[in-house]
Amino acid sequence: MIKVSVNGEIKEIEANLNIKQLIEALNYKQKGFAVAVNTTFVSIKAYEETIIKNGDTIDILAPVQGG
Repeated sequence: MIKVSVNGEIKEIEANLNIKQLIEALNYKQKGFAVAVNTTFVSIKAYEETIIKNGDTIDILAPVQGG
C-alpha cells in the first residue's frame, strides 16, 4: 500500500496502480473530468501508462458550468 493525496485527502491505495485503475478503485462514476498528477494534467490516452507513486498529489477535477 502507498499513500497519496487525492483532492486534498490522504488515501491508501494499492501500489502500481495506473490512473485508470485508481479512478475505478475510488468509484468515480462521473464522466468528463480531468486528472492532474503533481500539478501536471494527464491526457486520457496516458491514463493506462501513468503509474501512481507513493506521495503523489492527484487532483480529479469535474467541469463547472457558469455564465
